[in-house]
Amino acid sequence: MKAVSEVKQYDVAIVGAGPAGLAAAHQLHDAGKNVVVIEKYLWGGTCPNYGCDPKKILLGAVEAKEFTEFLSDSGIDGHVDINWSDLMARKNQYTDGISTGTEQSLTASDIDHIAGEASFIDEQTAVIHRHGQEVATVFATDWVLAVGQRPAQLSFPGAELTVDSEQFLSLPDLPDEVVIIGGGFVAIEFASIAAAAGAKVSLVVRGDRLLKSFDETMVDSLMDQLDDRGVQMYFGTEVTEITSADNGLEATLSFGNTLSAGLIVRAAGRVGNHDTLALENAHVQFSEQGILVDHYLRTSNPHVYAVGDVANSPAPKITPLASFESQHVANEILGEEQSISYPARPVVVYGTPKLAQTGVTTETDDTDRYTVNDLDITSWYTSYRQGEPAARVKTVINGDGQIVGASVLSTHADELINYLSSAINQGLTKEAVSQQLTAYPSVASDLTYFF
Repeated sequence: MKAVSEVKQYDVAIVGAGPAGLAAAHQLHDAGKNVVVIEKYLWGGTCPNYGCDPKKILLGAVEAKEFTEFLSDSGIDGHVDINWSDLMARKNQYTDGISTGTEQSLTASDIDHIAGEASFIDEQTAVIHRHGQEVATVFATDWVLAVGQRPAQLSFPGAELTVDSEQFLSLPDLPDEVVIIGGGFVAIEFASIAAAAGAKVSLVVRGDRLLKSFDETMVDSLMDQLDDRGVQMYFGTEVTEITSADNGLEATLSFGNTLSAGLIVRAAGRVGNHDTLALENAHVQFSEQGILVDHYLRTSNPHVYAVGDVANSPAPKITPLASFESQHVANEILGEEQSISYPARPVVVYGTPKLAQTGVTTETDDTDRYTVNDLDITSWYTSYRQGEPAARVKTVINGDGQIVGASVLSTHADELINYLSSAINQGLTKEAVSQQLTAYPSVASDLTYFF
């Protein structure tokens, strides 16, 4: 007869040890709750281990190279190349200690944690398995599901020969030719990195444009910049088969042509990691878009909450929003009954250049309420001094003269979008911004010109 593990009882069990799960764990523990964190893979989650952090380390080298090239023949002589193996060693130096360090932090904070995969057996109880063996049974008054997403699988012949985002961010060597399948955030970011590192990059996009949630004219400008950097884009196209060839791989495209490559990356969407949780046993409803939640981030089971990428909430699937949602859920568990209200949400595509947006869409049709300013800032001092080849800002202004939305294409987009989001959240007008002192010249000193 199979032995039944002892039931461990907690006030709150959190599944997923990424930024969202960890933020909730520490907040609830500090408030006196008995908490356990359950993680089936790497402590710390996607973002620091094989997501945004390592990606931006690689992008740091890309930006250094690009800043040099911007001023070629304008004060900078010479040529800069990216040494991929040395860059990857630098990335590994950062990421290698993340999982162990995160687990040690939980131990130091006296927060219980279990390595393994959770699956519910009833509305408040889950069994934890590790390497096929049952290691614990956990009962909790409340549960927080913060299990994130993973790259979607592809189903055509030879799809198993592709690599996902985690594998790309750990490549010991970068091949001369790279094919990337997809037209979203990850596809654009990896195309930018690989092209700057010297690879011939082909982007295969099933739809008719990139980044469908972004302003189309800004995306068109980004596409022009990617084209200038040597990225070949195929729209309305799918990879129908991948085969091994003498010098690597060969991808057959839906219109009959083939592409040779040493590496083919699948970046065609992500799917939630909730499919292993046996949510039906907990009476938690879900769909292909994630776990269904209400305005409190509660699921159909009032003792279970979902946050971050796995939740079917209206928020963009980005790390800061996941942490914001986890803070809200922690407050709910601690007795605060209030529906979640999101601030302006800056979203950034870390390409070359970066593309960012926040607030009301700059493609709004509501001309009675909003005015859209479209500014080419390539010749502005902030862009000119670094030789940026293309920079553009769109802002949405309401009838009270307040910025309520913005889109930015620039090497500084990630910095500028934060200033604009802050202005939106504070309801600032041009007059209010002009009363603030900023360092000059800087990105912040341009703010009054965007109204």
